[in-house]
Amino acid sequence: MVSVSYDKLRRIASSHPAYRLIEEGDRVEVLFYPPTEDSASSTSDFERDYGETVVRIIGVRRGDVVEFTEAFVERGNERRRLSLDELELWVNEIEWLA
Repeated sequence: MVSVSYDKLRRIASSHPAYRLIEEGDRVEVLFYPPTEDSASSTSDFERDYGETVVRIIGVRRGDVVEFTEAFVERGNERRRLSLDELELWVNEIEWLA
């Protein structure tokens, strides 16, 4: 099971422009817009260009924790499923950022 603190997700989504949190009842979607290669490799303002790619992470809120059930990388009309194991690095980043 891959999970993260609900409060940490809310803090990240409200303070970082690359994150968006969508809630419908207990269902939670986290959208992460990674920077483009050019933006990530330069010293320019990070917020300037996020590109077309979105990482969509879907889960269920259970009390103070969100348990993730599926994840995708989407770009244009393409959609690739991520394994939950692939989310571990991202969860570590959330824990560090929040």
